[in-house]
Parts: sequence; C-alpha cells; structure tokens
Amino acid sequence: MRRFSLTGRIIGTVIGCQLLLTAALTLASVLYARAELRRAFDAALQGRAMSVLALVRYTESGPQDVTFDPTLVSPPSDPVHKDIFEIQKANGQLVARSDLQFPAGTEQAAEPVADFSLSGVPYRALALRNVDVLDDEDDVSLPRTRVTVIYAASVFEMDRHLTELGIYVGGTSLLLLLLASALATWSVRRRLAPLRELAEQASAISASNWSFRPPVAAVMARELAPLTGAIEAVLKRLQESFRQQRDFTSDAAHELKTSVAVVKSSLQSLLQRRREEEEYRTGLERLLEDCGRLEDLLARMLRLARIEQWAEGGAPRSVGTTELTSTCEAAISRMQALARQRDIALELINPTSVHLRADPEDLELIWVNLLENAVQFSPAGSKVTVRIDRDANARVLVCVEDSGPGIPPEELPYIFERFRRGDRSRTRSSGGFGLGLAICKALVTALGGRIEAANRPGAGTEFRVQFPAEAY
Repeated sequence: MRRFSLTGRIIGTVIGCQLLLTAALTLASVLYARAELRRAFDAALQGRAMSVLALVRYTESGPQDVTFDPTLVSPPSDPVHKDIFEIQKANGQLVARSDLQFPAGTEQAAEPVADFSLSGVPYRALALRNVDVLDDEDDVSLPRTRVTVIYAASVFEMDRHLTELGIYVGGTSLLLLLLASALATWSVRRRLAPLRELAEQASAISASNWSFRPPVAAVMARELAPLTGAIEAVLKRLQESFRQQRDFTSDAAHELKTSVAVVKSSLQSLLQRRREEEEYRTGLERLLEDCGRLEDLLARMLRLARIEQWAEGGAPRSVGTTELTSTCEAAISRMQALARQRDIALELINPTSVHLRADPEDLELIWVNLLENAVQFSPAGSKVTVRIDRDANARVLVCVEDSGPGIPPEELPYIFERFRRGDRSRTRSSGGFGLGLAICKALVTALGGRIEAANRPGAGTEFRVQFPAEAY
C-alpha cells in the first residue's frame, strides 16, 4: 500500500472545495448577468418594435389602407449586424420589411420571443401580434387596422460582453483562489506543526528515555488532546511493564541463585570430610528436597509465562463448561493435609451449582494458591472459608477468607506482582516464592474475571474473585 501525505490530502481537499466554489460563483454570476441582460435586451426589442409600429400610417386618399415611412427608422443597435423587422397585416399582406430578411419560418415561430442564427450571427426576435396601428387620425373609420410587427436584433455584442464578464470573473476568482490556496497551505502546515512536534517527541521515546513532553499547542488542541492522552497512557503502561519485566528478571535470578546456592552449600558440606553412609543418605535426601523446591519454582515460572502468553495472544482456548463448586471442593481436599498440620479448619460455604466456561485445572489452581496463601498466614486454631455467591447480574463471586494478621495497606496494591512478598522471612520459611498470587491474577484475567484483596474488619484478609457466569 502506497504511503500518502495527510497534509497534502487536507490541502488538496481545501483547494478542491475552493475551486468548486469559484466555478459555481463564476457560473452563477454569468447566468445572472445573462438573465438580466436578456430582460434588458427584450425591453429594448419591444421599444424598437413599438418605434417601428409608430411609423405605420393610414393613407389620406383612396380606400382605407396603411403605409410605412422607412426614412424614419432608428439606426440599428449594432452597426455591424443590422436589425431585422417585418410588418404584416392580419390577412398576411406585407406592409414593410427591412433590407435584411428573416430566415424562412422565423416570422411564424416568434411566439413572442425567439432566438435564431443568420449567417452564423446570433439574433433574438420579438413579435407584437395583432396590435392596432398607432396612427390616431380622426377620419379613420372603424374597425381599425391590425398588424403584426416582428423585430430582431443581433445578440452578438451581448454574448461578447457575457464572455468577457465570465473571463473577468473567472480570472479574478482564480487569482483569489491562488492567494487563498497559498494562505490555506501555509495555515494548514502551521496548524499541523503541533502534530509533527508530537510525533518527534514520541519518536524520541526509548527503553532508556521515557521522557515525553508534548507541546503546549498539542495539549491545548481539542483534536490532539485525546492522542496526547493516549500516548501518555500507553507510555505509562509500557514503562510499568518494563519495570515489572526488570523486577521479574532480577527476582527470578535471585530466587534461582538462592536455590542453587542451597544445593551447592549442601554438596560442599558433604564433601568437607568423610562421613558415614547414613549421613550421606540424609544429605542426599535434603539435596533432593532442595532440587524439588528448585523444580517447583521453575514449573511455577513456566506456568505463569504460558498463562500470560495465552492471555496476551487474544486467541481463546477451546475449553468446555466447568462446574465451579467441584473445583473448590477438589482444592480444599488437596490442602487438607497442610491445614491439619497447622491446626486450621477449611470450610466451603454456600456450595451452589455454578457453571463457567473454563478449564477445571485452571480454576482448581486458583483456589489452591489462594488457600495455600491463607493457610500459611493464619494462626493455629483458626478457620479458612471459601464462600460462593451470585449477584443480580449473574456474576459469580468466590471469596477466600482467613484470620491472619492482614496485609499492610502500603502492600495491598502490589500483592499480585511476581515475587512480591510483604513478609519475606515468614514466606521463605513456609516455602513460598511470591508467584502464587501472580498466577491467580494471570489466570483470572485470562478467564475474563477480576481478583482483588482487602483486609477484613478486625483481622484477616479476604480475596474476592469475580467471574461472568455462563449457563450450562
């Protein structure tokens, strides 16, 4: 696809509209002038026809008849192209005519105004039919004689003036169009300058330069304000994504380094001196536990990466409908052993039948991570509950509540970040990596839901997961 200039298109559109307006104004001016000149010309034709009619006289002797005096005919309006006239009686008898005669059939066609051409010269004719002779002699007996006067004059000069007017108006309009186009081009380029400056500022953004200072004109322009705001919002999200990526790389390297250091330390301890077979066995079992912890960390990192890749790809997975309550029961069953070790009771409240478009393993993983987090932070003898509710809009709400110390308010906005741990010493001793809640967030978002955390009044934390329900 060929690239194009937005400035050029705007300027071209403006000039095209101005050219169309110029042509329309020129045409309207010429047509209006032509109509006015035609009316004036017709009035002049009528006056000349009346002047010719006034030269018709009754004879003084003999039978009642009329005569015409050609010596008193007014000079033609166009000295080059002679006027044409013809006078006839009602019975068709010719009274008088000019030296230059009408083309055949013209005198019958003039009703009351007609245009014709004579030797390539345009003429316009006007007919006064069955009018009384203007001679008012008292001795003329009635009835009075009626005649038809047809008078034509050349419109060559009028057409020439109209042509000159069109050329003058069109030329003047084109000159003004050139001036207006130059002004419009300069104005459009100047008005688009903030857009170019905005593009220059945006093109300077890089991984090492997050500075974006939009020009004042771009901020103040109503048309550019949404674009400026969108660039700032996207830039903020990109900067946050880069920060999270850097933090993830740093935290992942730290976690892997810690796990590898533990394994290395255990091996070095076994190699420092000769030991009994039982000591070697115990050391190797600890190494296996450390390797299992390292393997668990890598598995969680890979799963989180796959979930985020799936969510960002935008391609929906082919999944069926899952009964949500059964996944909560399966997660509680998996966490019972850990809960008994810590003397914590697990309870499922309101286990109604709810169906969602989701993979059951994904839902179970969400509840296992939330329950594991709740059990780790709950005191002995307390209870962790999973509550299932539905609102009036058919949305499903799953709440996991514990009786722990709660989350510091300054940590609440960040608890779903990867490797984020408010109490690192306690979490590390319990075997956590800070990836469980991040996996929950990624899964819930990928399934079209929403997850949030809040401190309960008194003590404890509540995690709320909301899904749009889908009928089975």
